[in-house]
Amino acid sequence: MTAPTPHHRQRRSRPAVPLALPALAAAGALAAAVSLAACGSPQAGRAGGASRPAATSSRAATTPATRASTPAATISPVGGTSGTAVAPCQPAVVRVTLDTSATGVAAGSSFVALQFANQSGQSCELAGYPDVSFQAGAAGRMIGAAAAPDRGVAASQVLLASGGIAHAWLQVADTVSIPASQCDPVTADGLRVALPGAPGATYLAHRFAACAATISGTQILAIQPIQPGAARRGSAQ
Repeated sequence: MTAPTPHHRQRRSRPAVPLALPALAAAGALAAAVSLAACGSPQAGRAGGASRPAATSSRAATTPATRASTPAATISPVGGTSGTAVAPCQPAVVRVTLDTSATGVAAGSSFVALQFANQSGQSCELAGYPDVSFQAGAAGRMIGAAAAPDRGVAASQVLLASGGIAHAWLQVADTVSIPASQCDPVTADGLRVALPGAPGATYLAHRFAACAATISGTQILAIQPIQPGAARRGSAQ
């Protein structure tokens, strides 16, 4: 009765081996499939990501070409004339100020910058020499002689864009060196400034040492022609 027992145990242990092998094979196949799926997804993502930077670099390459074809906007006035007719600047649309930050001194004279700003929505044109004189207050009388045009600086037409600015240098001679008997020294309260060839004028309050007398052969004020852009200290000619 004891002999069949080992045989019975041997018959039951044999089927366990072939049953375990398919299970391991199936588990290995499932693991391989999961691994392939997991690896395949990032590759697809990386492939998609690689295509997106390519599209971005393509857009970046075309953007400068588009910008280059568009002229840059500017608010600075341009010297010279254009091919189209431009109306002269009218006093009502030009703001005249005194740019004291650019004031300089040289050879017994001071140079003061007059600034002209186009406040209209259209371009206009300025050309030549402003009419400038000392004045005793906004409603006061003119003091001395009007500024003489400085013909040593060539005048040209200046196209003043909307919002653009231009300038003109005013040379003011030092009256200290002029004998009081000839000068009749006084203090001017400000300047009267008119655009070239235009009616009306702007009063700019600023005190100057002046001569009430007109001195033959001596010019207290000299004005340079209107130039494009803002005045720069030391650029007076």
